[in-house]
Amino acid sequence: MSGSIVNQNAAHEGRPDGAPQAAVPEPDVRSADAVRIDYHVHTCWSYDAETSLEALLDRARQARLSRICVTDHDTIEGALALRQIAPPDLDVIVGCEFSTDDGSQVIGLGLSAMIHEKRVLELMRAIREDGGLVLVPHPFRRGSGLFRPEMRRSATFVDRALLLTDLVECFNGRDTFDNNERNHRFAVERGLPSVAGSDAHTPDEIGSVFVEYQAPGEVDGRSARLICFPDRPRRREHMLKRTAMEFYHRNAHRLPGPVTHAYRVAQERSHRTPHAGGVPRVQHELPAVALGPDEC
Repeated sequence: MSGSIVNQNAAHEGRPDGAPQAAVPEPDVRSADAVRIDYHVHTCWSYDAETSLEALLDRARQARLSRICVTDHDTIEGALALRQIAPPDLDVIVGCEFSTDDGSQVIGLGLSAMIHEKRVLELMRAIREDGGLVLVPHPFRRGSGLFRPEMRRSATFVDRALLLTDLVECFNGRDTFDNNERNHRFAVERGLPSVAGSDAHTPDEIGSVFVEYQAPGEVDGRSARLICFPDRPRRREHMLKRTAMEFYHRNAHRLPGPVTHAYRVAQERSHRTPHAGGVPRVQHELPAVALGPDEC
């Protein structure tokens, strides 16, 4: 994929002196022709989420979303059910966050049927063959990110995966500060079509992260867009913790059962911890990404 993404705040993000970002205007009530999308949302059809369809619709209305991508874990049933009851002014995209055989998660959007392929690259091809878009969520998250450090992906694998990728999450509402900074840098440096999502597992998270396009007829991840989310604490993960966690994930299949169980319990508790709140504002302003010659 070709094109260049320019972040107008790049000079301020991740500065070692901790200097604040340049002031970026907060979006007012969206204009009539703006399109506001949360690209990554879970319902109670996901094993680890609690949002009923009714609560999702209420929250989507409060957040003034135009479109919502329902991406439950390994099922499209919640998305199909929501589409049946959604009001005309809310476009529901049938999606799925697929679990692959190496633990990576890949999202398919605009699916017509459930896909049961577990191999990563073959799954990505199957999504495209179904007419859907391949979205790589939280690319560097431990345990599930497609390009997570413990997998030590080869450059060849990364290149092959990106050739099959339509969209990359440059910000995920449940990822760490370090990971989101890396997600965004990765998208910018490679000129990737990028979007953002709340990764909502509870009603209050829905619409806390969104992408806003300024005119109808937008092309996902390619038209000029605003990435909006609340200000987040600049909390860096300690290097020793990062090293220990990467070691765990790289060797989890060899560790004693009690160790793995204790880690999973800790993870479940952390997922139930309320995430940072606040009012979403413009954090990244991304220009249009041009189509490559092989994509026209």
